[in-house]
Amino acid sequence: MKECCRKYLDLQFGDDEEIKTEIYEEYKNSMKAKTAEATASLESGDWVALDKIAHTIKGNALAVDDKDMADTAIDLRSQAKLHEAGASEADIARMRELIVGL
Repeated sequence: MKECCRKYLDLQFGDDEEIKTEIYEEYKNSMKAKTAEATASLESGDWVALDKIAHTIKGNALAVDDKDMADTAIDLRSQAKLHEAGASEADIARMRELIVGL
């Protein structure tokens, strides 16, 4: 578990390792699925969907205090609004890298 997330979940749930593990596993699975959705939206040129997916990623990341992922999602939202394909692709690639670190 990523250290920032562990600290945050420890504050929220104390010694309940089962719930912390469950929440974190759900977070990891969500990040994988949402990143795949972001890739598909970018490939199809659906900028509105990409913005919405990035918004969801940001919210999910903040729910476990993963600021690196949240910051990348914020940047992706900006790029989606500007229809910046190259920068959006770079942000999605960064998200994939961050997922590996989860």
